Amino acid sequence: MIGEQHYSDVFQALPTPCVMLLPNAPHFTVINVSDAYLEITNIQREDMVGKGFFEVFPTNPYQNNTIWRNIFDEVIRKKKTCKVPPQKYAFPTADVPARLDVKYLEVVNTPVLDNQEDIQFIIRSMTDVTHTVHHEKFYEETQRTAHIGSWEVNMAHQTVMWSEGLRDIYEVTPDFKPTFRVLEEFYPDPHAHRAFEDAFVKATKDGTVFRLTLPMVTAKRNERWVSIVGKSDLVSGACIRVYGITQDITDSKRLTDLDDLEKTILEMSAQRDTPLSAILSHYVLGIEALYGGMYCSILGVQNNRLVSWIAPSLPESYIAAVHNLPIDDNGGSCGSAAYRRERVIVSDIATDPKWANARELALKHDLRACWSHPIIDSHGNVIAVLGIYYKQAKFPNPEELLIIDRMSALLNILIENRQNADRVRESATMMAQGQELARFGNWQLDLENHRHTWSPALCDIYGIDPLVYAPSYDNYLALVHPDDRARVEQLVQRIFQTYEDTVFEERIIRPDGETRHLRSWARLVLNDERKPTKIIGACLDVTETKQAELKLKQLHTQLEKHLAEVAQSEQKYSDLFHLSPQPMWVYDLETYYFLDVNAAAVTHYGYTREEFLSMTILDIRPPEEIPKLEEAVALSRRYNKLFFKGTFKHRKKNGEIINVDIQSNIIQFHGRKAELILANDITEKLYHIEAIEAQNKKLQEIAWMQSHLFRAPLARIMGLADLIQHGPSPGVDLDKLLRAIHESAIELDSVLGDITEKAEQINLTEQ
Repeated sequence: MIGEQHYSDVFQALPTPCVMLLPNAPHFTVINVSDAYLEITNIQREDMVGKGFFEVFPTNPYQNNTIWRNIFDEVIRKKKTCKVPPQKYAFPTADVPARLDVKYLEVVNTPVLDNQEDIQFIIRSMTDVTHTVHHEKFYEETQRTAHIGSWEVNMAHQTVMWSEGLRDIYEVTPDFKPTFRVLEEFYPDPHAHRAFEDAFVKATKDGTVFRLTLPMVTAKRNERWVSIVGKSDLVSGACIRVYGITQDITDSKRLTDLDDLEKTILEMSAQRDTPLSAILSHYVLGIEALYGGMYCSILGVQNNRLVSWIAPSLPESYIAAVHNLPIDDNGGSCGSAAYRRERVIVSDIATDPKWANARELALKHDLRACWSHPIIDSHGNVIAVLGIYYKQAKFPNPEELLIIDRMSALLNILIENRQNADRVRESATMMAQGQELARFGNWQLDLENHRHTWSPALCDIYGIDPLVYAPSYDNYLALVHPDDRARVEQLVQRIFQTYEDTVFEERIIRPDGETRHLRSWARLVLNDERKPTKIIGACLDVTETKQAELKLKQLHTQLEKHLAEVAQSEQKYSDLFHLSPQPMWVYDLETYYFLDVNAAAVTHYGYTREEFLSMTILDIRPPEEIPKLEEAVALSRRYNKLFFKGTFKHRKKNGEIINVDIQSNIIQFHGRKAELILANDITEKLYHIEAIEAQNKKLQEIAWMQSHLFRAPLARIMGLADLIQHGPSPGVDLDKLLRAIHESAIELDSVLGDITEKAEQINLTEQ
């Protein structure tokens, strides 16, 4: 008979970690535990038996108590075994309890029922699948790293299974359930659809392995290229399953296509007749075709501004708006890249401060991300900026960073080489034009082959037609002026003797009889053995220069004469100006500053000459005179010649205000428009005029008093005296008449006193 002890011993010896729990929710007391369970959890038996399960395991970083309680509740409710997929658990290690050991365990909770179908206890068993999970994860991560996913089609159950790696390739959501409709969903190209279907059907019939390379479209509508390898299992001629792997080869195919595109671009660039704009457009469109959703632009850099070059897929209104924008750190990714001279990645235009000045412009055209890279030439100058746009916020992945580097490197070669080629062509054209315009030609004599070569400009200088007149040394000497011929021959011979360069002047007589003056250079070219192989040279037609030198000598003589006259004239002006007894000065009509001042002005106004030259004419005016002065100056500025006369108030250095009669005229003073001023102080004169006017007023008052006030009392006295003399009329009081004469005499005396007083005032004024 086997007793409980035997069952307990068997339970302890079980190789599978097990723990026996009472169904006393929510405690779930531990009543027994196997040795294997103690070993895997690194917990002592006495720390488990008799305690609640959640008391023993209070926390788990990877699995919270709520999930465990729900699992136990499900076992109690259903009274059925509950198997939990592998989960991550943390247990303390044996040597360092504070350190946690992470394991993957597959847990099975089995209820043990009595005869009444009630749960007596729960056996919780665990299987350590850590190595298996790690292996599967390693396999899965390896597949994902290599962009590989596995798949299987169960023909009996008509089900399809995908690995996580394959789900990543197809960019499906976690709840996506693959079916046989995968071809219709992800392979819209009819040719790809048919190729996959034919290969699949053939494999189910004969068990052959099939390999396909097909284009597909992911669930997120991204275009991909995949390589599919499949095989079927046949049992008694019947296919039970088809399985295989799918690899995303978009990157490798893109790289191949990119290599082909760049090869084509370099071939186009080698054809100098192909415009650079056409080459860049072809390149940009090719890149956009390889990377769906990418919009490229190439902006040039001119005068510290961005100019639109190439942007075939961006809106024309946006291209026009960014044209000629100044380069700064807040004008978008391209402006910032040119400003900083480094790559600028903006994953979200709506929030990045580098788009502060252009954000609304980009968002208006639904542009959400922009990555820019400056194109810098061999001299360190930013010559262009590559811009890559997306219509969603996006940060570049390593592959996209690689394509930016490749594009930038190739654009650097294309643009700089084309610019250099253009410069070479321009230089050659300018050299030919320069020789023609400067009357400068070159020649060469091949000593080994006795072949003479003259440039078209040299033939033109000598007035010969190279198709008729064969250039040669003898023909050259025949054109040299007879008076210069012997000297030229000696110079040429000396070159072969000394191997030294020579420069000389000569005259030639052209076939039409015209004499020209030339300055010539000659150099002997030696081989490695120091033997002459050719002689090269050049000629500059200096006839006009010689004629100009003669004219220049004549002009120099005339100029010296003119300068002497000017010097004499300037001396007269200086004497007239500086020796004048009247204050005079010259001031700048634009700045009001004194430009020159004579001694009379220095003496009269009290300022030194240095003080005057540091002042403006405003400084010698009282404030109330400034508007009047500015009005007069404004009038002078409108004319090149204007004689002006007026009266103004000036202020001396000591503060005295004087009245000045001004006469002025406009002159050119050392190349500047100025005004010459003659100032006459009329302050005393005005005082005299005022005094005379005051005297005249007094005399007028005296005359009026004599003619009016003086006559009235005198007439009364004369009338009263006559009345008394001829006898008063009867009834007239004589005393009254005498009193009237007396009052009139007093009035007359008063008038005489006023006249005398005013006369004395006139005398005082005269004094």
